[in-house]
Amino acid sequence: MKKVLFLVTALLLVSCSSKDVKKEREDILINKERVTSEILKQNSVLTLDDAINISVNRNLDIKTKEIEYEIAKLDKRIAFGNFLPKISLSYSRTMLDDNLKAKALDTGLEKLRPMVPFLPATLEARVLDKDFSILTVNAQLPIFVPSTWFLYDARVKGENISLLTKDLTVKMIKLQTIGKYYYILALQSEREYLQKELEATEQLKHNASLAFKTGSILEWEYKRVEVLNDTKKHALTQNERDLKVAKISLLNTLDLYPFADITLEKPNVQEDDDNLTLDTAIYEALKNSDLISIREQAEGVGKDITKIAISQFLPKIVLTGGYVNTDAKVLVNDNFFMGTLGGLFSIFNGFQNINEYKKAKQQQKIFYIKKEQEITKVILETVNAYNQYSSAKEEMNIANNNFKAMEGMLHQKKLEKDTGYIDDWEYIQALADFENALSLKEKATFKYRVSKATLDMLMEKSIFVKGDNKDEIK
Repeated sequence: MKKVLFLVTALLLVSCSSKDVKKEREDILINKERVTSEILKQNSVLTLDDAINISVNRNLDIKTKEIEYEIAKLDKRIAFGNFLPKISLSYSRTMLDDNLKAKALDTGLEKLRPMVPFLPATLEARVLDKDFSILTVNAQLPIFVPSTWFLYDARVKGENISLLTKDLTVKMIKLQTIGKYYYILALQSEREYLQKELEATEQLKHNASLAFKTGSILEWEYKRVEVLNDTKKHALTQNERDLKVAKISLLNTLDLYPFADITLEKPNVQEDDDNLTLDTAIYEALKNSDLISIREQAEGVGKDITKIAISQFLPKIVLTGGYVNTDAKVLVNDNFFMGTLGGLFSIFNGFQNINEYKKAKQQQKIFYIKKEQEITKVILETVNAYNQYSSAKEEMNIANNNFKAMEGMLHQKKLEKDTGYIDDWEYIQALADFENALSLKEKATFKYRVSKATLDMLMEKSIFVKGDNKDEIK
């Protein structure tokens, strides 16, 4: 019976715990939906600037890096605490079954006792009382402990690395937001073209159906038109699926409710014609790269670790002092001050210090190699980004020229339709081709802007420039 009660109790506890976890998850989504509605209420149409600002303020990766930066600052303060005196207070009370005594040995009283019978056989003195307490205030101050200096320097560099990592994360989230924003706009532009194309195939299917009924075309020819129409429907449906996933992805980056209904505004950006050269791009990227700065700070940490290893060969000098108060009656002075200047010097510890130094030197080489690798990586990424930027710029110019040509073609087709020279289906097909040219033009423009943003991030230009930040690299 007891076993049954135990199992029932365990099941109830597990059930309650499961319900609590489920409720917590639901509360997270409900709260996120509420916050999202408040944010989007202010911005009925989400602009690119709004999206970037929301992502910087709410993105969870950025919040994580901000917390890690605060932890790094606390680590630095902890290391600084090694320079300050450490003060402690202790109290103890001792209770014995009797007063603790000690006797003097080899006093010579045994030899004198036959002549002086009243002399005691031994001399005894009280050393500890039966019941006494001690209150102690201790203070310790490092006078010469070099490892604490270099540990603090390493923590300062660790704080710098954390700050650089946070700044880099902000840049990456901005770029990610830009890329996802333009990807949604590209899908929406493609959807408009697919809708026009579907209208054209629907008209073609209608004409083919009439032709098939009158025997003008064979069944397999009509089936081909049906397949073409189904293909266009599938393309439009797939576009809607991709668009839904893309919006969820953007909302996730913004840390908003994933199923919120958002409307994006096409940015009205004046395309600049800066004659940026590859050499300038590489120079700016190398000068402003956070990744290289992180590697440089890490190399500095490696040097500090080497210095800490060297400091183990040096003596450590510490000043200690304190105040003691006791109610022990055996002591003449019930309170007193004391001070000690002590030192420690390692003579031999199984070659640990020597091997720690050798290990630190090898690690320092790794830090230097990684810095070299990062420099080469930044150059490669910049060249790749510059080539993509140049290619996207050329594609945008081609798409713009093609769109202008299709504008003229559509105008011509409209005149031909008005004069009865072409039928509705041919005009609808021309309209679909025009929408395709418009979609290609917009997608080429979006691709150019994303590639430009990628290059700007590497060079730390435009919105990727660090603003007035109270946190600076030490």
